[in-house]
Amino acid sequence: MPTATPVRNVRVSTASRSSSVGGAGRLLVCLGAGVAGVVVALLACWVSRAAWRPGPVAVPWGLALGIAGSGAGVWLAKAWARSAGYAAATGWVVGIAYLVPGGPGGDLLIINDRYGNGFLLLGVVVVVGTAGWGSWRR
Repeated sequence: MPTATPVRNVRVSTASRSSSVGGAGRLLVCLGAGVAGVVVALLACWVSRAAWRPGPVAVPWGLALGIAGSGAGVWLAKAWARSAGYAAATGWVVGIAYLVPGGPGGDLLIINDRYGNGFLLLGVVVVVGTAGWGSWRR
């Protein structure tokens, strides 16, 4: 009756998917994710002012769409590589920082009211939270 011989010195890789990309490839992925984060921030900011007003009450559907789109953009980048998720979140914050000061005539896209301040607060919480989600497990 044959007996099984134990296998020794077997290494099981615990590397994540992002480590399969080389140094230059990872840099390009992160750079692309950062640029995509800036674009998502601009689009989310642009749509965040939309509201449906059926009567005396306004439903800010654009705010919800902008926040959900921002979180989804970071989540998709993070699905490619963890560092790309952080790069997308950084790009989003940089894009928003560009829009906050406005121009010489006043506000650019983020107006200092409930919608604008809510977009800033919720957007930063969702984007940074999505980028850091699951980081404490490793």
